[in-house]
Amino acid sequence: MHDLSFNEKSAWGTLIALLVLGALYFSSVINLWRADSLNLPAVFGLGVGFTILLTATLIAYHVLVAILARPEDDDERDRIIGWRAGNTGGLVLGVSVMIVVLHIVIGGVIGRGFMYEFSSSPALISVALIAALWLSTVIELALTAQYYRQGV
Repeated sequence: MHDLSFNEKSAWGTLIALLVLGALYFSSVINLWRADSLNLPAVFGLGVGFTILLTATLIAYHVLVAILARPEDDDERDRIIGWRAGNTGGLVLGVSVMIVVLHIVIGGVIGRGFMYEFSSSPALISVALIAALWLSTVIELALTAQYYRQGV
């Protein structure tokens, strides 16, 4: 990782942290759901803990990378890569949110089954929206790393 730019190192480190900590977060959510304990206070507590842990991890990683790397300015390539990856990540987020909204609407119309359970549970809706945000960010970071590797 010595020949990578700061932005590429940042994308890789953030991607790995999001994958590992996201897996822990969503496995905790699944365990709460199986135990029939998935409620808003539990989701809020997990979200706060996840955010604090992710923030501390990324601060430590970026400080380390900044200390070990030489200073550099963003160039046109960095801006193009950020724009392309961010554009796709934003598209994924928009589609994911629309899927959540459709589940809410369809569940409200049908009035039974999983879609109804989903549409009447603020905790499930919030987890679905967090999953949409997580997925779009992971895709954006993965594309950023791929574009740097491809030499875009």
